Amino acid sequence: MNWKLTNEMKQKLFFYIILMVVGVSVFFTFYQWSKIQLFFREFFKLISPFVIGFSIAFLLNEPMHWLEDKAMKNMKLKPSSKRVIATLISLIAGLIIVGVFAWMVIPQLLSSIFNLIDSFPQYVEGFKVLLNETLIKLNLSMDDFMHVFEDYDIFSQISGIVTEVLPELIKSSVSIVSTIFNLVLGIMAAMYMLIDQDRLKRHAKVSTYAVCPKAVADYFVHLVRITRDIFNNFIIGKALDSLIIGILCYIGMTLLNLPYALLLSVFVGITNMIPVFGPFLGAIPGFFILLIIHPIDSLYFVFFIFLLQQFDGNILGPLILGDKLGLPSLWILFSVCVGGGLFGIVGMFIGVPIFAVIYNVLKEFFYLRLKRKQIDINQLEIQEGER
Repeated sequence: MNWKLTNEMKQKLFFYIILMVVGVSVFFTFYQWSKIQLFFREFFKLISPFVIGFSIAFLLNEPMHWLEDKAMKNMKLKPSSKRVIATLISLIAGLIIVGVFAWMVIPQLLSSIFNLIDSFPQYVEGFKVLLNETLIKLNLSMDDFMHVFEDYDIFSQISGIVTEVLPELIKSSVSIVSTIFNLVLGIMAAMYMLIDQDRLKRHAKVSTYAVCPKAVADYFVHLVRITRDIFNNFIIGKALDSLIIGILCYIGMTLLNLPYALLLSVFVGITNMIPVFGPFLGAIPGFFILLIIHPIDSLYFVFFIFLLQQFDGNILGPLILGDKLGLPSLWILFSVCVGGGLFGIVGMFIGVPIFAVIYNVLKEFFYLRLKRKQIDINQLEIQEGER
């Protein structure tokens, strides 16, 4: 008796095998997570120049194509020459923009940091005096209140963060030769990636179709395009949004005459890249720093940041990003929490576009399954009377 697998049975068998492999992989990932983290940390440290290069190439890809297809359209040059010139102009323009920004911001930023480090012990002592005077005026028990601060050693912890962590952060960010070396290698890798991207894409596509069945290869190419569009829209849109928020924060703090406007505005702009929790991460340190320096200023700062984030969440963010991710708010919160729990601050940022890709893949899969079962998706929607 000859027993043959039908196409439907093959598809089901393939689906269950994939499901089993994914389930086992997820189980061992969480079971051996610490070892996997260590492996990937060392692996990414090894390939960090290429990761940096890919990131730079990803950001400069659209400007390079605009120069090649629009600005240099009527130039009588070979396509390869146009690509090289457009790549070099994009890289040089990017370096000039970063250099000008660094020349304008970093000296003032470092000056603010060093000034804050030097002055913070005096700020703490002044805050203690002000607190003592306030408690006496309110007829409160000063000893009991101060006892709480002494038990938890709050002032020492805050002072330790400012006077010890910030200098170490500066040292680690500006004095490591390997970081500069990796950045130079990353710029060179980005240049080659941009120039040879057509050949690299062709090699990747040939390899995919050679190894995988045509249907799987077609969907993989489709998945790469979805991933590119989601990451492109999210990273560029969020970067532009955060830049505007940082500038508005600096202008507002300057008008309110709040201290350390540049330092706190840079911090607010950077943390704004993190969805959902970014505004809180940016506001909390600034609030405590201003609370020690001048309590009233900390209240002005919190109120201003609240208004700024309302403007960002309701006007600026939707205007720039729109609904390009196609991800409901609940899943954005979920992806930030999971990404942050697994990979820290970086995970909180990249977790959203990664989960957006997964969400789109699952949505396409479920719609395909419903279509094969000839089920109309509109029939499954909850009607008003069924709630």
